[in-house]
Amino acid sequence: MDARDVAEAAATRASAPFLAKAGCIGAALALVGMLGLGATTLIAGAAKKASDAKNSGSGCAAPGLPDPTSIDTVPSGILAQQIHHAKIIDDVAQERGLPGRASLIAFMTALQESGLQNLNHGDRDSLGLFQQRPSQGWGTPAEITSPPRSAQLFFGGNTGRPPGLVDISAWQIMDPGRAAQRVQRSGHPELYATRRGQAEEVARKAGISLDRLGTATGERPEWAQPSDPDMPPDECNPEGSVPGAPFHDAEAGWPPEVKNPRSTQAAIAWARDQPAKRQGIWWRRCLAFASIVHGWNVSGVESAAIHYQQMPAHMKHDGSRDVPPGALMYWDTGIEWGHVAVYLGNGEVISNDIRRPGYLDIVPASLIESKWGAKYLGWAPPYFPKGS
Repeated sequence: MDARDVAEAAATRASAPFLAKAGCIGAALALVGMLGLGATTLIAGAAKKASDAKNSGSGCAAPGLPDPTSIDTVPSGILAQQIHHAKIIDDVAQERGLPGRASLIAFMTALQESGLQNLNHGDRDSLGLFQQRPSQGWGTPAEITSPPRSAQLFFGGNTGRPPGLVDISAWQIMDPGRAAQRVQRSGHPELYATRRGQAEEVARKAGISLDRLGTATGERPEWAQPSDPDMPPDECNPEGSVPGAPFHDAEAGWPPEVKNPRSTQAAIAWARDQPAKRQGIWWRRCLAFASIVHGWNVSGVESAAIHYQQMPAHMKHDGSRDVPPGALMYWDTGIEWGHVAVYLGNGEVISNDIRRPGYLDIVPASLIESKWGAKYLGWAPPYFPKGS
């Protein structure tokens, strides 16, 4: 990986000394009369090739990816290979129960590493779509150059092999480029993020949904296991909550103890103005933002998960997808902090980190489940007894 990333710069630096050296050799040989016209022409041709390489920027860039922001310049034959390999990777992700976000990270990684082509060469002993190395324990050359198997290795959970994606804590809420780096451990971690636009375009051309539901581990959690067909619906799922289903507005007055500095209507209006301010200060600050929406400076509670745990029982509406605007909605994200977002109405929430790490966006509430593979817990009124 590292050698490929710096090869182009190295080739450029090397070409100038080569030209000077070629010229000196030609002059010396001409002086002693030992070099004929043919040899002189040969040296001149070599010098021109070096000069052309310098001017064109040729080197060891990932094939088929001349522009990290677009696939418009990718030859059609290579693009067809990329789409073919993307479908294989996504099939593996779906078979494992991973969300579309896992496929996105894999596409970004493979585009940077190999141009989403199954290469039989690379830096040192790197091979395949993800340029995995047999010497580093990723597998045999035959495994690594098998697209389905290499995808399995990248996604992880393979005993005795290097950690893959699902072995990384909280990968599903990381920036995709950072998650890719945690798997690949490149000397140039910033490069994976440059492939996101291409990855999304390849997915679009391949008919792959990157918003597909799934879980962080690829294992179906207990709450998503098929229910007993003989069990009445209200026993297996008392509030009728189906993961990924839309949310609907409900009318509900808050209990008398819910008193906030902002009215619910003012809080919603204030929240709707925030994405346009483009403040990248909200990384993992979901509860802080929810309390600020309702007029507090701080929530007084450590995390969204704890806030829901401490919510009085009569205020919790576990699993209900009928939510009053202004309510707080909670999810189990698979990590200890959980997630909370403010419901704005019409099936939408304002959430940090969901589209852009650190930023706020208004999105369908169901996207928290489909993008992060999170479990929806329920809603509660905006109650901040420890707020200040």
